Amino acid sequence: MTDDLPAWADMTDVDKGCALLHLHKREWEGAAYAVSDYPCQYLDDPRLVALDRKAACRHAVTLRRDADALSSDDHDRLYNLALKEPERRCLWAAHTERGYPIPVETRQRAVELLTVHWPRNNPLGDRSKWALLTRDEPGGEWREVPMDVEVTA
Repeated sequence: MTDDLPAWADMTDVDKGCALLHLHKREWEGAAYAVSDYPCQYLDDPRLVALDRKAACRHAVTLRRDADALSSDDHDRLYNLALKEPERRCLWAAHTERGYPIPVETRQRAVELLTVHWPRNNPLGDRSKWALLTRDEPGGEWREVPMDVEVTA
């Protein structure tokens, strides 16, 4: 590890969890598959976020000893935190008759889910329950907003 990248003790819980997600995949699927399909994707520290796929994975591997020293409870907490964090940060969501929001990164993606993908794959779905949702801050309360487009499928 280079001196300009944070050590385990200097990382946020979210970034520790991101490393754990990747390390877990390496254990179960092998290093090559983990790097190509489940690379470490840090979310908080700008130095880690800026790393390319391979460099982020190499950094995660340097944290193996710290990860192995975790209690089972701490491991589960950090792992689950990182698993849920990307969706928690999303400010847009599509809501369908399934009854829960599907968080996405952009308004455009939420509208595409509601107007193209969902109708095509669920032609008999109850469209009266479909809605475009947004929130003001990560983890905040969802509220419905006008979609301003027709569902045509």
